[in-house]
Amino acid sequence: MAGNIVAYLLLALAIRQLKLDLSFPEILAIRSAGGLAIGFVLGCRDQALFGEVWHSRLLLNVGRSALHAAGSLAVVWSVANLPLGLVASIDFSGPLFAAAIGIIIFGVWPARYTWIGLALIFVGAAMIILQYENVIGLAIIIPFVGVAVLTSTNILLAILSRKQSTRSILFLMNVTQLVIFLALSIVGAEQLHLPSPSLANAAALPHGATTLALAIVAMAASGYMTQASLSQATRHGTVVQVSALDTLRIPALAVAGSLILGEPLNPGLVVPALVIMGGAVLTAILDRSKRV
Repeated sequence: MAGNIVAYLLLALAIRQLKLDLSFPEILAIRSAGGLAIGFVLGCRDQALFGEVWHSRLLLNVGRSALHAAGSLAVVWSVANLPLGLVASIDFSGPLFAAAIGIIIFGVWPARYTWIGLALIFVGAAMIILQYENVIGLAIIIPFVGVAVLTSTNILLAILSRKQSTRSILFLMNVTQLVIFLALSIVGAEQLHLPSPSLANAAALPHGATTLALAIVAMAASGYMTQASLSQATRHGTVVQVSALDTLRIPALAVAGSLILGEPLNPGLVVPALVIMGGAVLTAILDRSKRV
């Protein structure tokens, strides 16, 4: 998951830069186009990729990709408009949603002591909601919605990864999402009815054509890297563990936001973030539930 941390940081910086010129669907269309270009290069080197894509579970792949597109919009809005440390802390509520989905849909209950870690994550998430609901209102729910949706797509990813390669999964995802985001870009971002920017507007580099080009490249590459690392991780652990193991993202993004974007570290966020991190670590260590 170390690669996912680096890729997510690169993704966050690219989003901040691109939002100076582009709408959220346009930003995500760049990510999909970049991932699709990488997929075509891999396919030209190994023609078996296109054969696997053709014989894959198309309906499940397209459904997962469409659901992932909705979650991605929520995440991009969050990274663009909220402090990175806050977004990273909320990201680690993922194990809660993974556990809930596992119970409701698959009947898989977390191991006995895993509930200790999940309870800590719940307490930390509740502290964040109570603190920021007074600042930005119900918009604080958007990053949680993004986490919930993407967690469900991670479960589908784990299912697909059992019989399908990472390359073919990402190829179909990028094809599907490129169509979705191009359509949304044509319709107009205002049709999404997302709240206006709230707490964060800083970009890492000055506005200009060169920095725009760099951000486009970073967005295209990091988008593929995050999904590839997640796909590989789901082959070696439970969904709850995968959702929890990426705990270093919280301090990494908080420090990056402070040093690179000049975002002040909110002292009130330290305790909830530590509680969530502690819960995520315990969840990863204690979870012994069956893999879906």
